[in-house]
Amino acid sequence: MQYYIKQSNVYKKAKWAFYKIINVTLATFKIKNREYYYSKWIIDHGDETLYTKYPLSSKSLVLDIGGYEGKFSDQIITLYNPKIVIYEPVKKFFLNLKRRYRTKNSVSVLNWGLSNKNTLTKVRLSGDGTSIYSKSGEMEKVRFLDAAIALKKYSAIDLISINIEGSEYDVVERIIDSGVIKRIKNIQIQFHRVVPNCEARRLSIIKGLHKTHRTLFSYPFVWESFTRKQQV
Repeated sequence: MQYYIKQSNVYKKAKWAFYKIINVTLATFKIKNREYYYSKWIIDHGDETLYTKYPLSSKSLVLDIGGYEGKFSDQIITLYNPKIVIYEPVKKFFLNLKRRYRTKNSVSVLNWGLSNKNTLTKVRLSGDGTSIYSKSGEMEKVRFLDAAIALKKYSAIDLISINIEGSEYDVVERIIDSGVIKRIKNIQIQFHRVVPNCEARRLSIIKGLHKTHRTLFSYPFVWESFTRKQQV
């Protein structure tokens, strides 16, 4: 009987160790395979149920960082018609956005991007993949402002959406380190795998965000959202 009990305990420990390995492996697989979370996002109708669903009104302030063609801003305007500030550093995209919203007094379009410092940087134009990390495409020199300085002029931001093809790491790290994050009620981020150590930097950013915000939803390297804690 004693031998059986010992064997049983060994079996249980081995079983739990096996399950732990499987769970960790599965979690790692999910994070490293964007297709898994992208498929889940589609199945969950993320674009309709999460992407633009925030407690906003016509009195809210929304920042669209990386406006591109205005898809996100269009949806937010249709749903809430708030004040929107769009940051778009690429001249062609900026001019298209200016024309698109020329009759909307509630929309401001700015011809610069955000970073962790004031700088002029070369980007390669590649449609919605335009980035300082792109390897091909026409080159353009664009202006970036220090995110902490640029955002300090807003006393309160109801929502900031960030989709900037790899530059999000520098921007969000700067926002957190400067304390500006406390002014932001909701922050929505699309992380990209175009920078070194992207997984470790993403986890570090989330750890930093959790000091002031809690996770609303998380589809790694698709879309993730965080809302400010009440006690901040």
